[in-house]
This record gives sequence, structure tokens and C-alpha cells, in this order.
Amino acid sequence: MENFMRLMRVAGVNFPVAASFIQISNELDSIEIQKRLTKLEDPISSLHEDIPSLSHVIYIALAENDSSALNFRDDVYDKYSRAFAKLDSQGLITKHNQAGTIYPALIEVSDASYIAYLATCFEDTKKMDLLFTIVGSCKVGTWLNGHEIQKDIQLPLVVIKAIFDIFASNGFGICSRNIGECTYLANA
Repeated sequence: MENFMRLMRVAGVNFPVAASFIQISNELDSIEIQKRLTKLEDPISSLHEDIPSLSHVIYIALAENDSSALNFRDDVYDKYSRAFAKLDSQGLITKHNQAGTIYPALIEVSDASYIAYLATCFEDTKKMDLLFTIVGSCKVGTWLNGHEIQKDIQLPLVVIKAIFDIFASNGFGICSRNIGECTYLANA
């Protein structure tokens, strides 16, 4: 097939029908290249076709509940069952199933990077930039309090905690694990 395409490109110079064929071929190549770039730029959304819309539903629930433990109506599970399964298989969420029912008892958004991805997609860019600036420019030995940051920039605490966790997982600081606390100590 590749040799045929090369031959048509050479022939396209002299034959109008071949030129049209080459134009169509180039358009298809362009579409395929765009799909590949999208997968590189947004690998989460490319996992399943329903993940972008499900991600929006998940973020709305995260923001409203300010919790990573979420419950959805049965119709949401029905509509997005494969997308939920894909997110669970990738470790981005954890489905807590219950015996005797086809619906999860609870969905936990268990990956901090997925929470950050959701906030980056669906939250106010200025707020997210400010949060990254606050955490990224924190001096060594300085504690940040997530509750105070939440009051200042009006982001869900679950998002702030996820950003703290990401910075800590990169070795830039540590997060308090005390129940009810959301604090971060910069150490790099």
C-alpha cells in the first residue's frame, strides 16, 4: 500500500484525478497526525471516548463535595460504566464495589495527578496558576496551610491537597498525614 501511495504522489503531478486522490490522502494523514498529537498532549482523555465528559462530571462532584470520595446516581454509572472501568484499571480512581449490586458503593479519586488534571481542565486558570505559584515558590522550612489557601483563592481543599501531594511525591516537601489537616512543608 505504501508503494501505491508513493506512485500516486509521483503521478499526481501529471494527472488531475491522481492529484485529487493525493489531496484526500494528505487530509487523512493530517487527521491521523492530529489524533496522535492529542493522545500525546492529553493521554487521560484518549483512554476512552467518554472520559472527557465523565471527567467533567467527576470534577463537579469533587468541587461540590470537596472530597475525593464520591457517590453518583445509577444512571451516571450506566452511562459511563466503561469509562469508570478504564479509569479504575489505570489507578486514577478506585471503585469500591458492594456485594449484591452492580453499582459501586463509592468512587474514590485516588490519584493526585488525576485530581490536578481535572482542576487544570475545569477550574479557573488564574486560581490554578496562583496555587502552583504559592506551592512552587514556597521557601525551604515554610509550612503552607491548605485551609488558609482555600480561603484566599477559593479552590476546593481536595485540589490543594492533591497539589501538595504531587510536590511531596517529587521530593520537594512533605505533607502532614494528620486527619483533618492539609499542610505542606517545603524542604527543597
